Amino acid sequence: MTAVRLVPLGGLGEIGLNCLVVEAGGERLLVDCGLLFAQDHHPGVDYLVPDLSYLDTPGRLRAVVVTHGHEDHIGGIPHLLARHRVPVYGTAMTLGLLRERLAERAPTATSLLQSVAPGAVVEAGPFRVEFIRITHSTAGACALGIEVGGRRIVHTGDFKFDPTPVDGLPTDEAALTRWGDAGVDLLCCDSTNAHRPGPTPSERIVGQAFRDLLPRVEGRAWVATFASNVHRVQQVIEASRAAGRRVTLLGRAMVRTARIARSLGHLKPAPGDLVPEPRSRGFPRDALTVILTGSQAEPGSALWRVTRGLEPHHRIVPGDHVFLSSRLIPGNEREIYRLIDRCIRLGARVHYEEVSEIHVSGHASAADARRMVELTRPRCVLPVHGELRHLQALTDVTREMGYGPDRAFRAENGQVIVLDDGGIRPEGTVPTGRCYVEAGAEAGEGDAALADRRRLGRSGLALVVAAVDPAGAIVWGPRVELRG
Repeated sequence: MTAVRLVPLGGLGEIGLNCLVVEAGGERLLVDCGLLFAQDHHPGVDYLVPDLSYLDTPGRLRAVVVTHGHEDHIGGIPHLLARHRVPVYGTAMTLGLLRERLAERAPTATSLLQSVAPGAVVEAGPFRVEFIRITHSTAGACALGIEVGGRRIVHTGDFKFDPTPVDGLPTDEAALTRWGDAGVDLLCCDSTNAHRPGPTPSERIVGQAFRDLLPRVEGRAWVATFASNVHRVQQVIEASRAAGRRVTLLGRAMVRTARIARSLGHLKPAPGDLVPEPRSRGFPRDALTVILTGSQAEPGSALWRVTRGLEPHHRIVPGDHVFLSSRLIPGNEREIYRLIDRCIRLGARVHYEEVSEIHVSGHASAADARRMVELTRPRCVLPVHGELRHLQALTDVTREMGYGPDRAFRAENGQVIVLDDGGIRPEGTVPTGRCYVEAGAEAGEGDAALADRRRLGRSGLALVVAAVDPAGAIVWGPRVELRG
């Protein structure tokens, strides 16, 4: 059997930028290619994508296989396809979200998208990939069963075991068991919540929380969540209907994703549930729920704009309730708490994960990870998708299950992992990094303009203004202006 190399270009040591190269015999398969949203220390940057220069080294990239449609898994694909014209496989919902992103940045690349249903098998060169339905916080999510060179790898993508999913489609445990029965050499397992004991709660808990809370809201209800979480949106719509409220959607991503989800049957509002945004402007405050983007305080998002008075037809006033129905993603806490304070200053009562059951994670906790290992019975385990503390937590779980360092360990971006008859082992590193994207253009992580912005942010700017005549004599000024 052929030794298989895995090269993580992103996602190991961070929440975002998920991108894993699987290669054997000079042939390559890419699992996901995501982005990372810019933070305070990235002035002027829209988002970051993995440095994909490794793919320019000798080796043939056959295809991209996508686990699901979250931005941290698909956001870098337009930049990838600008350099590598290869087919991209994913479910209809995943590719629906990706198609919208490609239409903005690489419209000719939409022809490369190949839709597959859960349970389908695709072949790309020597790679054979089965898409296995799993439950996560977006529709159409799949784990991947990958066969190449006689080796069998299961990549979980982002997952949890939800016994009562909103769409009635639980994780395909029979398929995972079948893979375990046939023998799995390596399990690449989601580690994001491995530090949390017990199983991750069902998404339906959130629906019940909204059914309990919305009847108590006297003013307008503002529910901020990820646009891709269509099951959450469905439950808020149903809870609003039960409370005698209509629903309007606010934010370009929210409106776009709802349109895609409705066309594919993932979002099913009843007649009259949804009100077009222009018609909602005159609704009584106690008769309307606004579902909008901005739960992570992203600059320019709908809730961010509302709290700054930039949405003239939509204002938060005393008596309103604001629900941040998502987790506080590491790195975003400071801006989210500022957003909460702005809502409170406007007179709203704010509900968020730390004080209310209006969010459950879509990621596997420790018990879910154990169950995945028990179903697939892999020879080796590689923790993926998480900061180092998450990766280490899953490594600790595998140690408790009897996996030694030759069968499970914590890797980092750029570290080459070799899977062979002896197990898995690190074997050197390759250069990795991040590329900044601003107005659609890429710049390297060491970009001088970004360094200048940071320097200006720390030190400020001194301007000396003067007017001189053709002889060089000063006829006005000089005037010194200090900024920052």
